[in-house]
Amino acid sequence: MKQKFQYGDLVKVAKDLGPSMSHFTADCDAIVIGSYADQFGGDNTKDYTLHLKDRGTSSWYKGHQLTLIKHNQEDLLKRWENEANAESEMKANLDWIFANGEELFCNPHGASIHALAACFGVTNLSGSHGEGFVYFENMLYTLDLVSPFLITEDKEGWLKKAEEIKIELAKHNTRRK
Repeated sequence: MKQKFQYGDLVKVAKDLGPSMSHFTADCDAIVIGSYADQFGGDNTKDYTLHLKDRGTSSWYKGHQLTLIKHNQEDLLKRWENEANAESEMKANLDWIFANGEELFCNPHGASIHALAACFGVTNLSGSHGEGFVYFENMLYTLDLVSPFLITEDKEGWLKKAEEIKIELAKHNTRRK
């Protein structure tokens, strides 16, 4: 069977993805990265990975949930990726984080959370198995630790506290061995 969409196709994601996908982003523009078959082989050309505008990549969208807007939009994809990279770079900067603490609480950005966790030595928030719920727990834990410092815009206080946490984590990990 012929594949409905190709890499670089600009598509509109349906408003209603059905109850089993209610947690997926809907009603937005996206660019096709590829079908499952394109990326991993086999014959599954009905499930797609998309780059969602302002959201990044996500997999498992069905071909019937997508409407073609325009073919060959690789330049637009590159622009979206560059914009996302620039935003991540800005929001990973500790000066930006401490100047925008309220925004971070309302809309946590992954780059900010990673930068804050790295201060106390945690570089893999998703854990050894890449679990989303582990990432979520670690994100909440990180925000809880940093919140008093964000409220007062105390970057230096945070860095001092993060160093203390790093030492405690190292002691804990040494005891576990």
